[in-house]
Amino acid sequence: MQQRLIELERKISYQDKLLQELNEVIFALSKRLDQLESRQKDMNDQLASGNLVKRQEDEIPPPHY
Repeated sequence: MQQRLIELERKISYQDKLLQELNEVIFALSKRLDQLESRQKDMNDQLASGNLVKRQEDEIPPPHY
């Protein structure tokens, strides 16, 4: 009986450690996802406003012209 309790405690300890590591991974991925969503929103805003592409009359001709 004592051996079974020791084995269960060992398994619970392992699961607690694993759960903590998985929570850290999820937190890091969530943070990264928030960053990517923010960048995507910024890029969509730039596309919608037309700031990504200059008008042809605003372009400076290359030096060989």
